Amino acid sequence: MPMDWSRFEHAYGSAADLPQLLEQVGDPELADEAWEELASALYHQGSVYTASFAALPALADIAADRIPGDRRLALLLAGRIVSAEQQVHEPGYVQTHYPDAVAELHGLTLQGLRAEPFEGDEEDYLYALEDLLAFEGVPVWRCCLLRNSYEVQCPACSQHLKIDLYAQPPCTRRLDPNERVRFIGDQGPPLTGIHPTVPADLPPLGARLYAMAVEAGQSTVAEHLTHLHGRATCPDCTPEFSVPQQIEAAVRSRTPTLRATTNPACHGEQ
Repeated sequence: MPMDWSRFEHAYGSAADLPQLLEQVGDPELADEAWEELASALYHQGSVYTASFAALPALADIAADRIPGDRRLALLLAGRIVSAEQQVHEPGYVQTHYPDAVAELHGLTLQGLRAEPFEGDEEDYLYALEDLLAFEGVPVWRCCLLRNSYEVQCPACSQHLKIDLYAQPPCTRRLDPNERVRFIGDQGPPLTGIHPTVPADLPPLGARLYAMAVEAGQSTVAEHLTHLHGRATCPDCTPEFSVPQQIEAAVRSRTPTLRATTNPACHGEQ
């Protein structure tokens, strides 16, 4: 029995138009515009909707080459949708409601991560790792592996800080009480370095991702993961703190669906 897409909504209202878009992504003459419209409808500026999750089986069909379409784009869109699951559902929702699609998408993502050579750059590899964790139902880190800046609080003095993993070298910057960067003259905000953890001391999840990156020849990703799991010092006080613990605490504090969940394998006391 065909799915009644009008029961679902996407970014622009009723999802009744999705069957047409899903057909058009398989048409070489319409695919580029159709993929753009589909992604905008299902994952609009990082937001997800009821139709986003309902589309996972169709995206899995495309990713597995059962119906026409760009398998790489289908896998990427599905991964971003599931990564954003924790916006509206507790982790595990998609595994419960779409188990077959999620299991297949997980397998295809793992296959892509192990491909030689990997299809993409360092950022693409980190996105794929996030998607892998999303398909596994891992909270928090499905959205926190990229070489980005993360706003946290010092556990000792409550100073608002920015963990800047994009900077070279990675560092900790001070924020003002309104979480805006406070620049001082031409020197920028006060900062301290981040001390990477040694691979042998990585927690279980970090160790698994690190091993995958090393095996895939992604040396810069592996190095980044040691900083992501490292230790930092607040510019306003002296005690060191765990970078992953403060990132996770910050994400959980602003994500209602995660406040009652834990995942001790994601990090350890460092």
